Amino acid sequence: MLCNGWLAILMLAWAATSWAAPQPGFSVAFRAYQQHDYPTALRLFKADHGGDSCYLLGIMYFRGEGVPADKKEAIRWLTEAAEKNHLRAQYNLGMIYDKGDGVPQDLKEAAKWYRMGAEKGHVQSQFNLGLMYTNGEGVPKDHGEAVKWLRLAARKGHVNARKLLNVMGEKY
Repeated sequence: MLCNGWLAILMLAWAATSWAAPQPGFSVAFRAYQQHDYPTALRLFKADHGGDSCYLLGIMYFRGEGVPADKKEAIRWLTEAAEKNHLRAQYNLGMIYDKGDGVPQDLKEAAKWYRMGAEKGHVQSQFNLGLMYTNGEGVPKDHGEAVKWLRLAARKGHVNARKLLNVMGEKY
């Protein structure tokens, strides 16, 4: 019976650490990144492999911080972070595909990533998705969907969402 009790405690401890906030490895890596110690940050982010680490690896490759700028590699890391539900990675991928920055422009792909961020409450993603529905870019033109997303952004203080809703004759 004692063995089963310890086993349960060990299982709970493992579960708590695997679902908890970023581990100390990320903190050390982030500190190195902030201090522009890019070789250390790169090594530790790759070892950590969490959503925040993948996001910052994407940023490092996109900007060429400590590595040669490589948008293809940046997009690979940002996609991995976004698939781990990293909000800023989702938004950044939306922007990358919206503008065609390092990839062919793909408005459907941009809308997909904006939607992921918008559904989690990211204001700029909500605005961008609303704008896409307003213009029928990457999604079907849909006044109702446009207003829905623009209102969410406007209610959080997005000035351009408020302006666009006013132009559309809609209240926020």
